[in-house]
Order: sequence, then structure tokens, then C-alpha cells
Amino acid sequence: MLDGTRRKILCGLGALALTCSAAAQAASFPERPIRLIVPYSAGGGTDTIARHLSDRLTKHFKQSVIVENQPGANGIIGTRTVATAKPDGYTYVLVVNSHLINPLVQKDIPYDTFKDFVGVTMVARSPLAFLVNSDLPAKSMKEFVTLAHQPESKFAYGSSENMTRLVGNMLDYYNKLGMVSVSYKGGAPLMADVAAGVTTIGTTSILSANAYVQSGKVRPLAITGTERTSAWPDVPTLHELGMNEFDDVYTSYSLYAPAGTPKEILDTVQQAVHAVVFDPEMKKALANQAAEPVADSVDDFNQQVKKDFEFWKSLADAINLKPI
Repeated sequence: MLDGTRRKILCGLGALALTCSAAAQAASFPERPIRLIVPYSAGGGTDTIARHLSDRLTKHFKQSVIVENQPGANGIIGTRTVATAKPDGYTYVLVVNSHLINPLVQKDIPYDTFKDFVGVTMVARSPLAFLVNSDLPAKSMKEFVTLAHQPESKFAYGSSENMTRLVGNMLDYYNKLGMVSVSYKGGAPLMADVAAGVTTIGTTSILSANAYVQSGKVRPLAITGTERTSAWPDVPTLHELGMNEFDDVYTSYSLYAPAGTPKEILDTVQQAVHAVVFDPEMKKALANQAAEPVADSVDDFNQQVKKDFEFWKSLADAINLKPI
């Protein structure tokens, strides 16, 4: 049997060997193409950001970063691919907030949102918008709330995934509007129905709504967050209107890897993302989607993930939203 001193020495040598191995991996990373899974359809906001990111990371690493679209089930299908991938630093997923919200609203998700993943960084974030049909006699959010409180009003709010559904729930809950929730398979069909007057108000990204706003068919009433966006400088934030519950509500485009991916590789990827997203051309590409670069550190991002989950969970609890 080993005595205590020899055991400590051998354990120390083992830990050193693992550390050296991980450091060597990071030093030579990447040695082959990297997969970037987008668990949503091609052409959407997340896909667009992923392709801008992959182009620039490919140049940065001098190794291909390949985008793969695997849509379905609020992002669960593609995300599952990453949950079961080898944690070697060559597979990532770019997701929005629904990654954290899905376990609050859906049962039987085939992975553990926290145990099966490790965060890399938040690539970028953008506010969400509340929009109505241009013929609706409400020129502001205040007027909309007043109109919704009228006894004859039978309003419906539309959303395109679990996050925007929950944000619509927030508006309804905090203002006691009594609206009916309607779910859509994407921002485009949602905006089409708002433009047609089928759905009273919709919550979606500025990217999904911008063409309809420019056509004059829909009217933005407000955006989330605390600062106006250069895309719609005349549209107020909900913070300006006294609805401070929406101050920290953004669409975040975040990068995750399979749990167990070496920290040295995660740091290498995070540093590369930071370098490319603050490049002037990338900042311009993000600004075209009303998004801003973030690229926080691995440690900071994983702490923020925990805070964000608690925020969404507290809201789900407040409105008595249960997984179905």
C-alpha cells in the first residue's frame, strides 16, 4: 500500500500531466475544422451572426469553422448534438436565451442545460421589440396598455419561441392586460400576422421586424433594455416608460461547448471571438441587426448564465408558468 507522501507525489504528477496535456492541446489548437451548430433555420438572426462569426474565425485560426443548421423543437434538436459531442474543442453551439428558458417551459428535454454544457462567451446581444399593426389606434406603449384595458378589447400577443413568449407574458403580467398568447414558428410568420391584423401585438427581434416597419405595415411601440438602438432611434425603451422589469431583457447570442472541454481551449476560442467581434467590419455587421458585441470571458459568462437563469426562473414562477 502506498504511504501518504508517495500517494501525494503520484497524484501531483498525474495532475501535472493532465495540465501539460491540456496546455499542449491549446497550443496546437485548432488542428482540424471546427463545427458551429446553429439549432435554428438558415437565414434567421442567429444564423446570420453565426456566419459572420465563422468567416472571421476561419481567417483568425487559419482553419475552417463550418456552420451547420440543425433546426427544430425550439433549438433542442441541434443543441442535443453538442450535448453528446466529444469535448475536444471542435464542436460548439450558438444559441439564444431559449437555451436557458426551455427547461422552464418544456418537459423531457434530452439533456441537462447546465451539466452537459460549458459556456464560452456571449458573442453579442440585441434588444427585443414590441410591434403592432399600423392601423391600431395606439401610437405608444402607454396608449396600447390603455386600449388593452378597455372591456371590449380582446387582444392577442404573438411570439416565435420560448423567450419571446416569456417576454410577452411579462408585458401581460405586469400590466394586467389579460391577452391571449399565440405561438409562431418564426419571426417572419409572426410579423406577417401582425401586419395583417390577425395578431394584435408581436414580440420579436429588430432584424425580423425591420422590413415590416420600413413598409409601414407595423409600428414599433418600444424596445427592451435601457438604451435606444441606432436602428430605430425614435423608438423609446420600456425603461424610459417606467417599465424597469425589461432593463435586462435582451436576445443574447451565446456560444457553448460540451461539458468537459478543456478550459485552455475555451479561453483560446473566447479570445478569438473577442478579437473578431470588435473588428470594425464585424461591429458594423452586428449593428445592422441592432446587435452589439460582448465577448465576455469564460468565467464571467458562466457566472452570468447562472444569474440569467435565476432571472427567467423568477419570472416563470411569478406568472405560474409550468413546463408542459
